[in-house]
Amino acid sequence: MTRDDTPLWLFADQLGPAVYGGEHAHREVLLVEATSALAKRRYHRQKLHLVLSALRHAERDLGGRATLLSADTYTDALRRFNRPVLVHEPTSHAAEQFVHRLRKKGLVADILPTPTFALPRKDFREWAGHRTRFRMEDFCCEQRRRFDILMDGSQPVGNRWNFDEDNRESPLKKQSSLGLPAPYKPREDDIDDQVRRDLDRMSLDTVGVDGPRLFAVTPAEARRALTRFVDHRLPTFGRYEDAIMGDDWAMSHSLRRCR
Repeated sequence: MTRDDTPLWLFADQLGPAVYGGEHAHREVLLVEATSALAKRRYHRQKLHLVLSALRHAERDLGGRATLLSADTYTDALRRFNRPVLVHEPTSHAAEQFVHRLRKKGLVADILPTPTFALPRKDFREWAGHRTRFRMEDFCCEQRRRFDILMDGSQPVGNRWNFDEDNRESPLKKQSSLGLPAPYKPREDDIDDQVRRDLDRMSLDTVGVDGPRLFAVTPAEARRALTRFVDHRLPTFGRYEDAIMGDDWAMSHSLRRCR
């Protein structure tokens, strides 16, 4: 049985109230900046800025609940923290295998089902069963039934499961952009400035440039981005969903990132 005072370790893509709130709102939170993870691949500099900015903003927003450790590896940080932690299932198979190894070492007390997906992995395995065909459409239809989303009894509202064929229009060739209001743009702060300086100091092998920041890194920013998307950009998202325009990289997309 998990102790009520066991801290919760959060990866950089788990920094939302759905993960650290609710039944876990009383727990201490551990955040880790692992240099080895940042250098694992040749990442885009903008991604690394986003990861570090998100971790550091989470530390600020969580106040006394959070401890942010910088270390060469996650294992080094957990050993320095010197207390077993809880962790939710990571989003990648490699990270999931890693936290299971940490559990065997006693650094992780328990691995919890992720709250950031509608279907836990256990339930997905049951749905997958012995299927020989895996299509997103089949999965989405089943979840529509499960959650009763846009359903009329056992059938979809309007007798259509999707409108994919209507979402493949090309913008007019004479247009250079959709001419929509710009997407929400976060306002950088001193945390972003420090992240940029630290990345310069690390001299990591990256591609691209990082600034100015284009994506949300806090729940508050994500809510503002969603509001602007729904109010100004959602009506034209569907029809041009699969299109790309050279002079309008965002088109109608929401650009939401933070969970």
